[in-house]
Amino acid sequence: MSSDRVWAYLRMTRAEPPGGIRGARRKTYVAALEQAQQMFAAAATVGVATRPLLLFYGLSQGGRAVAAAAKSVSNNDYALRGHGIKANPATFNGPLTKVEVHTEGRDDASFKRLSGILASPTWDAHTPLTLGELWNSLPEGQDMSLDPTIGASPLPASVHSSVEDPSELLLVVSAIPAEVMPSVHDNDFGPALNQFLGRYPTLSGSVKRLSRGVGPFGGGGSVQFAYPASANSNYQQREAIAESHSTRYRLHDRFVFPALGANSAPLHPLLAWWALLFALSMLARYHPESWADHIAVDTSSIAVAIETLLSDALTVVPQILLRTILDVAQ
Repeated sequence: MSSDRVWAYLRMTRAEPPGGIRGARRKTYVAALEQAQQMFAAAATVGVATRPLLLFYGLSQGGRAVAAAAKSVSNNDYALRGHGIKANPATFNGPLTKVEVHTEGRDDASFKRLSGILASPTWDAHTPLTLGELWNSLPEGQDMSLDPTIGASPLPASVHSSVEDPSELLLVVSAIPAEVMPSVHDNDFGPALNQFLGRYPTLSGSVKRLSRGVGPFGGGGSVQFAYPASANSNYQQREAIAESHSTRYRLHDRFVFPALGANSAPLHPLLAWWALLFALSMLARYHPESWADHIAVDTSSIAVAIETLLSDALTVVPQILLRTILDVAQ
């Protein structure tokens, strides 16, 4: 879906905001979405030198709309104040992958309040996340990773009926590195695969795990997970149980996301993008000379990767924003 169409859907919500919010809360929702759209539109017209600034502040305003639409938040608690996140300036002059980010500030600060609304972890300066980890945790970061050895990657997921028992629904997780997979149909997973899957906490609780081996074209291996459901549950209920161990991404895709750093749960995709764009925007704003070096195509090996990710953000982030608003308003 094009970014223009996604913004059209977001604009449609402004006449009757999700959740039936009224008064000042409705005004916040409407005004924040208008500013978010204008900033994303402006970001599409400028180069990489300034695009992170407009993307981050557009997302920040979109976050205000998310908080205003959230059914779990009272009329006294939807307002966001300050960033709630910080990048360590001492790490700005080294490799981009080593720029450190952590949460800070009051509970009503933007990142911290949204983390509460979206059941996403926060972390402090003692256990910072690096930009390299955040980058690799996004599906769009896989095609052009700054350093594929850092952190862990999201795994595509889908729900299918079991061949042996059509009433059983399985969460199928793919793109698992071939080197950690057991031999075909060997369900004694072994330490390598168990250690790998341990980085994906939402996969816990399965009652059965089936290895389907490695695909023939280098796409990695796949594992099927079955989760307990009551005997009288219907198809939709069993499907919901299987899906709950993955995360809907953009509008229709599903992934299993890793827990980063010392966190025990994965970041919500909106907040993973938030942390990444915040770090890039701070670097571009306060250390423009270092940012210029990173994005110099003739001399920087990561310049095209940066260009590509920031181009992807123009389409991806509005989709996540729309998905998140609809989710929190339910």
